[in-house]
Amino acid sequence: MSLLLLPWQSPVGQPQLDVFTVHLWRFRLDSAVSFDPLLSDDERLRAGRLRDPRKSRAWVVTRGRLRQILAGYVDVPPEGLRFVVNAQGKPRLADEANAALTFNLSHSGDWGLCAVTAGSEVGVDIERIDRTLDYAQLAKRFFSPAEYARLDTCPAKRRKREFFRIWTRKEAWLKGKGGGFSEPDQALAPVFLGRNCACDGVWCLRSFPVARHYLAAVAVPPTVTRMQRWQLF
Repeated sequence: MSLLLLPWQSPVGQPQLDVFTVHLWRFRLDSAVSFDPLLSDDERLRAGRLRDPRKSRAWVVTRGRLRQILAGYVDVPPEGLRFVVNAQGKPRLADEANAALTFNLSHSGDWGLCAVTAGSEVGVDIERIDRTLDYAQLAKRFFSPAEYARLDTCPAKRRKREFFRIWTRKEAWLKGKGGGFSEPDQALAPVFLGRNCACDGVWCLRSFPVARHYLAAVAVPPTVTRMQRWQLF
């Protein structure tokens, strides 16, 4: 089983989402648009607590884009959406009529990603490929033995990109489950080692580029067979 990967497109009208498809939305974080009017008071307070202006701005843009994206699927304006979180801190729409719409966010550097599905759990992760990162130490700490061996045997010129390919898959998978790298047990089965798409019967993981020097991955159940990608400007 593999995820069919469609090219990035500009959305036309209201996006049509079915249970076999995951929608991936990419957007830049350096947008000149003001998203503050779309946010709730709590979201604005949270952004204000971030001391780094760049991080605060990225958080505001990401939440504003999330609201714009989800409003395209439901009959609610962006500023009218309300969210609740589950026990793992994963948000969902508070309106029970739209509870089947699931989503996940990630951002890094200048880019953000939002994944949306109709009733399936989903996780997404994007990372900027940092050439200065000490990836070997992170791999020793978080990769399973099989994953570390895969990285160690990878040709040297491809090793850093391979690290980010495995890392984004693990992060997307953990976020799909509702956790993250803070979970205590990260000695995971090497489901993440397939070249472009890997499935274990419960999850399918798909790697894909977002822009130059940016790599991402999405995690969905194997019932989802198509990944449609949208570009926001």
